[in-house]
Amino acid sequence: MIVKQFFDEPLSQYSYAIVSDGEMAVIDPSRNERPYLELAEALNARIVASCLTHPHADFVSSYWAIAQRTGARVYASELIGLAVPYEGLKDGDEIKVGRAILRAYLTPGHSPDSLTYLLYDEEGREYAAFTGDWLFIGDVGRADLRAKAGNIQKQREDQARDMYHSLRRMFQILKPTTLVYPAHGAGTLCGKALKQLNASSIGVERLENWAVILAHTVDESTFVEALVSGQPHVPKYFPHSVEVNRRGPTGYEEALRSIRILGALTVESAAQIEASALVVDVRAAHIFRRGHLKGALNIPLSKSLATWLGTIIDPNEPYYLVVGSQAAYESVIDQVLAIGYEANLRGVFIGVEYANQDGPQLMPVEEVLKLREDGRNYTVLDVRDPDEIGTDPLIPHAFRIRLAELRERLHELPTDKPVAVYCGGGYRSALASSILLAAEKSPVYDVGEQVALLRV
Repeated sequence: MIVKQFFDEPLSQYSYAIVSDGEMAVIDPSRNERPYLELAEALNARIVASCLTHPHADFVSSYWAIAQRTGARVYASELIGLAVPYEGLKDGDEIKVGRAILRAYLTPGHSPDSLTYLLYDEEGREYAAFTGDWLFIGDVGRADLRAKAGNIQKQREDQARDMYHSLRRMFQILKPTTLVYPAHGAGTLCGKALKQLNASSIGVERLENWAVILAHTVDESTFVEALVSGQPHVPKYFPHSVEVNRRGPTGYEEALRSIRILGALTVESAAQIEASALVVDVRAAHIFRRGHLKGALNIPLSKSLATWLGTIIDPNEPYYLVVGSQAAYESVIDQVLAIGYEANLRGVFIGVEYANQDGPQLMPVEEVLKLREDGRNYTVLDVRDPDEIGTDPLIPHAFRIRLAELRERLHELPTDKPVAVYCGGGYRSALASSILLAAEKSPVYDVGEQVALLRV
């Protein structure tokens, strides 16, 4: 028996393949189906099962594309309500993969239709639990993502109560030696305290996972309060991805063919941009500052581009991309497809020959040093998350609007002074500064890269 773990770094997402006796199952495959098909070919295995733990909010899965390409049967909870043919599993149902067995357990808490797949090896031994977003390494899935999405919708307190009982039940069923293979590692927005590990065991999680410990030591109401507090922001694309996954997403190759390449950004091509659409420039902040298309937003290419693209832009909001090179395009488009944002993408400009606006300005060092004590000359904006500000306020008189909410809360900022924006390191302030500049709140100073000066 072979268990193969795949890792999509930008979304910190794990998926899996189990191979036994010439047959293969995939669990929570990411958007690009190629790696799973290539593994099956390399091992001369036939993919017989394409499994979902739940309809994921943070990425679009290739489970349906793999089934269409290989004839594999789709498996998921009977509660999930997929719009494509699938076998709905009940608690205790089993899937044969060669001489190995996957047994399904209903584990609600993060999602009402969440399944954990328990793998028994070819000798019938309990080997590993594929826990999806129910159980992470050091954490559990957040409970507030299904209030308005999915076939079954539940409020966060109800979900948190389900999580409490799922933890208590499953930690009685599962053996301490059973491996834990989750759908995410540290960096995901599906939890708040994940460790930088890709696997664990039930025994270790019973001793070290804060939520598991709490579920076994406090009452239900105390657990619920602890789980729902302090969670990160919810990107705009999360409910959208739940529905895309429920309906059966198109394959990666098909989605890739739908992308319009518009050549370099020129005076002539800029004139063809739809008036109602946003322009997202993914070039580095220092390049964007030297010149960009007026009104463009700057989301620099990084591992977190997909998350911020899906946070700032609504899934129904049309947009264009501006990238600096073909290599950058390939990296960017992979993240765009990962969250299912190709449908609202009107086209991609590769290369820039036309810019009609300078970017946010850099503030002289002496002015940065004055910001902490003197709030008279600037409107200072802190775009960090509340938990960051609580431990390190930096500038007491700053307006505090987390970046995820900035576009909707621009009206709260005074317009009578230049705006100075900072975050924890420069990435979020670059994006925030471009939002302010696009809204014509200028001059705008991005001091995110100079934030270390505020700590002296």
